[in-house]
Amino acid sequence: MSRDLMHSAEVKQLVQDAYRNIPATTAAVAHKLYSAEELAQVPQRAIDCALGVADHLRFAAIHLGETVLDLGCGGGIDTILAARRTGPAGRVVALDFLPEMLRRTARAVAEAGLDNVEMLEGEMEAIPLRDDQVDRIISNGVINLSPRKARVVAECARVLRPGGRLCVSDLTVGQDELPPEILTQPTAWAGCVAGALAEEEFVRKLERAGFRDIHVPYRQPMSVDDCALYPLFSPETIQLMRDLIPAEKQQAVAVSIVVRAEFAGSGPAPARP
Repeated sequence: MSRDLMHSAEVKQLVQDAYRNIPATTAAVAHKLYSAEELAQVPQRAIDCALGVADHLRFAAIHLGETVLDLGCGGGIDTILAARRTGPAGRVVALDFLPEMLRRTARAVAEAGLDNVEMLEGEMEAIPLRDDQVDRIISNGVINLSPRKARVVAECARVLRPGGRLCVSDLTVGQDELPPEILTQPTAWAGCVAGALAEEEFVRKLERAGFRDIHVPYRQPMSVDDCALYPLFSPETIQLMRDLIPAEKQQAVAVSIVVRAEFAGSGPAPARP
């Protein structure tokens, strides 16, 4: 059975519970993923809320004046970095379905002194924007939180302008690579591992939604120790990983990837600046 057919309401609730109980700081994640130069552009309050799985903005090639949609803005690091790159003439729409996360991002944006960010409450399976509204979509460790990934990808295609681009980071796993005792742990879903797709399956979903020029410029294995940096994984889940996953596989229980793609749309793609 496709993982897109899992119980959406139950998954949504466990993700809400996990993200509402994040501890005071997850700065270790930020320092693992981002350069010192990037973090110097971001308030400490955003660094303390980092929960991403890669630095996809290195591959996003955001241009001045563009409209960028950040799916699952979280603590605000990527929103702020994107807003600086699109400049005052551009705009970043920071989407999250949790008001708590939107408030965190809004506070960080205000502290950064940015006025080109719009906070938007909503679900990525039903993005509250009109068709053809954005030039780029970014997200970091977010799409795997949805049990309806095909719907998320279709919504991305809907709100992108023809020739618009997507650059997202997330976790991938091979089929049947994790024991069921781990996959059924709620915190494994919140940590993006239980809901992770194989890379090939993710690419197929993008192709079916009308994306082209799909490219994976970054792959990085994620170990059990890496998972332990994320408070969304409970100590019980981490211990299960150590007990049930063979030692030789514990250095790569998942792979963090960055995926880039262009939305073909119904007409010719516009010229690139």
